[in-house]
Amino acid sequence: MAKIPINPPKINVSTLKGSFWKQLGMIILATTISLLLTILATKLMDAHRRAKDRRLSAMMVMSNIEKFSRNLDEIASYMAGTDSAAKRLLNIPVEELDLQPEEELANLMSQASDLLFLTYDKTAENIFSNNIETWKNMGNVEFIDRVGQCFSAMNKVEERWNGWVTTVEETLRDIKEHPEEYEGNTIPMKSIRSEKVRHTLKGVHYWRSWLSYMAATMRYHNRHNMNSIGISEKEVMEFTDTRERKTINLDEAPDFMDFYSESDFDQMSEN
Repeated sequence: MAKIPINPPKINVSTLKGSFWKQLGMIILATTISLLLTILATKLMDAHRRAKDRRLSAMMVMSNIEKFSRNLDEIASYMAGTDSAAKRLLNIPVEELDLQPEEELANLMSQASDLLFLTYDKTAENIFSNNIETWKNMGNVEFIDRVGQCFSAMNKVEERWNGWVTTVEETLRDIKEHPEEYEGNTIPMKSIRSEKVRHTLKGVHYWRSWLSYMAATMRYHNRHNMNSIGISEKEVMEFTDTRERKTINLDEAPDFMDFYSESDFDQMSEN
């Protein structure tokens, strides 16, 4: 039987080489594109995170300034009774003070000296002022400068107001501790007759008005902060309102009796 010749197919080596390099090139191109897309996505995500952090930082500091202004307004409003009592006392001629009911004078003096210290949360201020990364991320020199000026003014207002309140308290304390040095039969009478105290009473209305003025001034500067960073006043107010609502409900404070039994009290008594 005759053998059938077998003719293997001829392989074009040059074609194989061309196909190999073509596939390799496509793999490299695909890998490069994938890498570039990954880098781009990472940068976009980082930019989005930075923008979000920048906006949150700006909202926090502007909300802090607004909250400070509200604190000033609250103290000024609280001082309505203080202002009224001070005016009533000053309208009484000194020579007629002895003719006034002692209890009424004591109540008026107590109201006229009822002052509150100014306190506010400085967490946002400390983070903004001491974190260089926050400054870098903010990227807005005008905003940083304006906010810094606001914080500086807030500290000065706090120092000046609390300094005055402290002076009033020290003056009244001196009368109680050294009554023999002041004219009058009772502490309220000695206080009302004191020139230092009367000078203080005359300044109550001024200080009340000053607090309201400084609150309006801080809001004026804060509106410039909002314009320079591109955040509306409505957003800042809503953000501040939300933060204020997230306060501890005193009605939900832990009850002492929920943690102790009668045996605990018996044990405490034995000790």
